[in-house]
Amino acid sequence: MPEEWYDKARFYRRFCFRFGDCDQNKTASLFAIMKLFSEMAGEDYEGRGLGHTVLWEHGQAFLLSRMSLRFHRTPRYGERTVAVTWERFAKGVFFYRDYEIRSESGELLVSGTSLWFIVNPLSREVLRPDMLMGGVLTGDPRAAECAPCKKVRRNDSLPLLGLREICFSDIDANGHVNNAVYGKIADDFLPDEYRRLGVKDIFIEFKSETVQGDTLEIKGAPTENGFSVQGISGEKYGFGVEFGF
Repeated sequence: MPEEWYDKARFYRRFCFRFGDCDQNKTASLFAIMKLFSEMAGEDYEGRGLGHTVLWEHGQAFLLSRMSLRFHRTPRYGERTVAVTWERFAKGVFFYRDYEIRSESGELLVSGTSLWFIVNPLSREVLRPDMLMGGVLTGDPRAAECAPCKKVRRNDSLPLLGLREICFSDIDANGHVNNAVYGKIADDFLPDEYRRLGVKDIFIEFKSETVQGDTLEIKGAPTENGFSVQGISGEKYGFGVEFGF
């Protein structure tokens, strides 16, 4: 069986969660799952002739705006899975892209949905979906089994949890903190008593670009159904995450 393949509008990848993909409990880390989804989105476009290098040469780059994840059961260390991503449609400035991870037996493990947009990588001007090189792809309208993305609004009244300096290894080829790193930061600042409950839902908004040398004030507090973590650098609201249990 191939390790990667297309089935009409869907891109599949076989993936095994190795030791370095897992946390202390030998379950897949949030960072590993977000990294997998982000990589697959890029590989999907790469396979269609619209990879990062090609788009960059034509003055375009994809950026992630929001993501929603539902953990039906967190993948375990050594577990072989099949991950899939598909673009559903474009609306307004956003491309709607969904994801699933299933066990080899077909058990649904993780569902996700996300909103992406394209920008000029130099001016950071937001471009309309119909300006995408090659045009908007024909998508699969079926939605993944998770809540839709939502805004995670800045809350300056949240207490300070700590500071996080942005380092060289946090930055990706777009010149800013990679989206999966934000998930890792939020996970690091989630109090242990909440982590032990087992995360069920996660809502993430990536608001402002954060670059090497910035220092994020990490703020957070319990919410009605979980815990909120936000990263702020001066006037910039970098990211917001809501964990649900």
